[in-house]
Amino acid sequence: MAENGLLEVPRGLDKVVVDTTSIAATDKDGWLIYRGYKATELAAKLHFEKAAYLVVYGSIPNDAKLKRFSSFLESNSSIDGATDEVIGLLPMDAKVIDGVRSVVSMLPLRQKKPDMQMLEMAAKMPRIISNCYRAKRSMKPLGCIEGNYAERFYYLLTGKEDVESARYFERLLILYMEHEFNASTFALRVTASTLADPQAAFTTALATIKGPLHGGANAEILNYMLKMKRKSEAVELVDRKLGNKEKIMGFGHRIYKTMDPRAQFIKGQLRTLSKSRKMGKLLEMAEAVEKEMWVKKGLPANLDFYAAIYMYLLGIDEAFYTPIFAAARSFGWAAHYMEQVANNKLIRPDSRYTGRTGLKL
Repeated sequence: MAENGLLEVPRGLDKVVVDTTSIAATDKDGWLIYRGYKATELAAKLHFEKAAYLVVYGSIPNDAKLKRFSSFLESNSSIDGATDEVIGLLPMDAKVIDGVRSVVSMLPLRQKKPDMQMLEMAAKMPRIISNCYRAKRSMKPLGCIEGNYAERFYYLLTGKEDVESARYFERLLILYMEHEFNASTFALRVTASTLADPQAAFTTALATIKGPLHGGANAEILNYMLKMKRKSEAVELVDRKLGNKEKIMGFGHRIYKTMDPRAQFIKGQLRTLSKSRKMGKLLEMAEAVEKEMWVKKGLPANLDFYAAIYMYLLGIDEAFYTPIFAAARSFGWAAHYMEQVANNKLIRPDSRYTGRTGLKL
């Protein structure tokens, strides 16, 4: 107990419970669960819309509810001409995630209710991401195609109508969808607790997810993996970076100390995907890095490590990696926004002052 009756907790709120949630958690066996279901099981068996409905509303929808939800996402997925004009004015050297954040902050919304505004922004994310990317490259926006959320999103990223690849992509989206009080979600809840509007909360989360310690690590992972040609180089890279006291992105997690089940699920998917893409050596090198990091540092691979390779094999440009994470996580943000405002209390911690006192002019 600190002075004045305040409770002093670890920096970074490590192992500190700040509130309750019924949306997601890591259970006693180390499995990430969404509303009581293992996230990996949902990724294996459900389409994205059904898993998203579960996260947002707390139950697996019947056919009628799923149809209405899917229809809402599709009908709210477009952006108006004025927004596209703004996208065209973004700096050419801006990262896609920066463009997405700027566009979302000024996006005209049709929905009036706050919860539906959160979902409207989530529905528009694939289109905003695609158009921001293409505008930077002086490419015309892609049209629309028939299909589910993952198929439409995959097309907007690659320009390809490929149901099989979209299904692989969909599994990753589901695993990215939610992860309890992660940095971007907690930041969103802080903003929501001030009773700011949904757009402000959503923008806060987008700003937070860019950081390399949260959502921005997967691009760096791909960069160093593609430079290697054999497993021995993978081991040498780990040893060299550790010797230089450099951080190797894609390893370690605040929650998962021995295994990230999401990473292992995607690695399992990669075994099939890498064979069909004739890229088995890339997976071999990744597993060599994973093994060496466990031996030398006792750190497990996290989802970002294998997700970077996974998206590369699906033909998705590296510039999309962090925005994809944001698009999937936006459904988790919607659930947390609703949960926060339904039982709101301003999130306003105290601090312990360590500066000078008693100064006079």
